[in-house]
Amino acid sequence: MSIASKPTAIIHGKIILSDQILEGKTLLIADGKIKAIDQIDSINKNEYDCVDARQKFITPGLIDLHIHGCLHHTFNEADESAFQTILSKTLSCGVTTLQPTLVSAAIPQLCRSLDFIATWKKAQTIGMSQITGAYLESPYISPAANGAIPASTLRIPDDGSIEELLEIPDALSMLMIAPELPGAINSIKKITAKGIIAALGHSMAIEKEIIPAIDAGASHVTHLWSAMSSVVRHGPWRQPGLLEVALTNPSLTAEIIADNRHLPPTLMKLAVQSKKGSLCAVSDALNGAGLPEGSHFTVGDQIYEVADGVGMVPDRSCFAGSTTLLNREIPVLIEKVGLSIPDAIRMVTEIPSRIIHIDQETGSIKSGLSADLVIFNDDFTPVRVFQKGITVYSVN
Repeated sequence: MSIASKPTAIIHGKIILSDQILEGKTLLIADGKIKAIDQIDSINKNEYDCVDARQKFITPGLIDLHIHGCLHHTFNEADESAFQTILSKTLSCGVTTLQPTLVSAAIPQLCRSLDFIATWKKAQTIGMSQITGAYLESPYISPAANGAIPASTLRIPDDGSIEELLEIPDALSMLMIAPELPGAINSIKKITAKGIIAALGHSMAIEKEIIPAIDAGASHVTHLWSAMSSVVRHGPWRQPGLLEVALTNPSLTAEIIADNRHLPPTLMKLAVQSKKGSLCAVSDALNGAGLPEGSHFTVGDQIYEVADGVGMVPDRSCFAGSTTLLNREIPVLIEKVGLSIPDAIRMVTEIPSRIIHIDQETGSIKSGLSADLVIFNDDFTPVRVFQKGITVYSVN
């Protein structure tokens, strides 16, 4: 698919900007980019391909920073068919850009996955969700906070394996480390020096172990409340954990899984009120996403179940990722957390684009940015998706 030769005008829609909803305006697209927002009666319709949004929402394309896969497939597979399945499904949900997230595995397997992602990234064309570099969520995590990640795959940062991963060019965009592990601080310095975002998570660290990681360049925190330390007492003294540092430190951005399963509304409200414009929502979808209730799915040698709308480990002791794709989190943010529509949309578009430094390319409806757009029904099911101004998905 190529950029449209004739400009496009999207008319009769509710245009969602960062702080307001515009009605009675026309969104103009030219050369694959957002050109302007204009009065509907001020354009010559003969010069444009007109798309009637029929009073539906027009938003930026969604951006998912933390997604492992869906429909029985994960990004670890390093397989063309698997990537096509995942990226076609996510596009149909309005996700125009995502950060493919890898689950823990042996280092040679992770290197193979990273090499495949780097190759795919260079060759990708519109028509599927566009990928950034990979987000490596593990294996550098605390054994006491591994959640559903198999303990047998865990590593420590100073064992030399990070150097192997960094040898693959243009592959990683984010790497998570538990800051209390041996070699974590030096590793954070190494990865951030290469322009890779250092994230903190799956950690039992206390504040005095976390601050040096922030000073070394760590800037993001993975899924708040999930597999992370909270306040503990050492004798009479209370020690803040990663959760409290993440909520209060302005140097850190953070994410929540807003599937109405991982977190109750009160905790999501606390995160939003604490982090304001530095908190995004992510799906953290595993390969159970898109499967019916009661389905089983496999990650490595672990078998999980879709139960009560979320992934579960066999003994039901903890979640195994989400089964909710990102567009379905928007109603949760509005109805359960109480956000305005523009604020909810920012958490899945503009804010994640800023976190991974692509906000000068996409993530907002602003002149000059890529025309990655979604027309949504009132329930936030997509009816049309644009990439670079081209319709790449339509229910019609």
